[in-house]
Amino acid sequence: MPGRKREQIEAFAAAAGQSRQPVLDWCGGKGHLGRLLALAWQTPVHTLEIDAALCEVGESLAQRAGVRQEFVVSDALTVANWPRAGQHAVALHACGELHRRLIRDGADKGVSRFDVAPCCYYRGVAESYQAMSANLQLVLTRDDTRLAVTETVTSSPRETRRRDRAIAWKLGFDAYRRTVIGEAYRSFKPVPEVWIRAEFADFLGRMAQREGLPLPSTSVSAAFEAKGWQRRDEVMRLSIVRHAFRRAIEVWLALDLACFLAERGYEVGLGSFCDRRLTPRNLLVSASKV
Repeated sequence: MPGRKREQIEAFAAAAGQSRQPVLDWCGGKGHLGRLLALAWQTPVHTLEIDAALCEVGESLAQRAGVRQEFVVSDALTVANWPRAGQHAVALHACGELHRRLIRDGADKGVSRFDVAPCCYYRGVAESYQAMSANLQLVLTRDDTRLAVTETVTSSPRETRRRDRAIAWKLGFDAYRRTVIGEAYRSFKPVPEVWIRAEFADFLGRMAQREGLPLPSTSVSAAFEAKGWQRRDEVMRLSIVRHAFRRAIEVWLALDLACFLAERGYEVGLGSFCDRRLTPRNLLVSASKV
């Protein structure tokens, strides 16, 4: 397990309220969090994960550690018999609708305690975010919810350079496409990482071919690469203003989860489980049935 991920799991486990109830590790991957809680709390753990291969690895790790941890291979968005009444549900960075479904269904089914660190709030949002709490009326678009998780304090300088290059090159291709067919910006399918590692001329040619555009001549590639970097700089300058609201939006989204649970009769706390330098997604919603 990577060192940073281990630190996140250990910090989450330390911040979560220990209980004697059986634990449900929601969207738990290989079960690293569940295994740690089973060992530290001496309580049985069920880890729910959609990827059977990850579950197989997790079962081996649990046997090696000698802990009571069982894996359930299932889709968290459609599973019918989890979560269950009396459980302590934990979720570390379950994305979007995954953490919302845990909280919604868990409250309906009588989960005793929750410790949830939300992530990627925009996942599962179509056009606008529908607040779970009956008392929160703010309307957020999907782009607003995506803005909440764009902070990259954990990125290395190398990762930042790679990200900037990918943004600039995609914008350079967009400039070429607009020149050829004259339409406004529109999104396109994900770009293979290996294409970003090549020269821009190769990248532009592959993108043009994939999108059904005329292949550009080598002589124009440098000009469109320069346009891409110019537009990247403009985008970053504009994003400074938008990002001033980033944390406030994220706190509001987590508060929505907390208010929903409070309305369902839970005693709720909203705080952080680690420093933002370890992960910017450090908010923790903790709730226990009154």
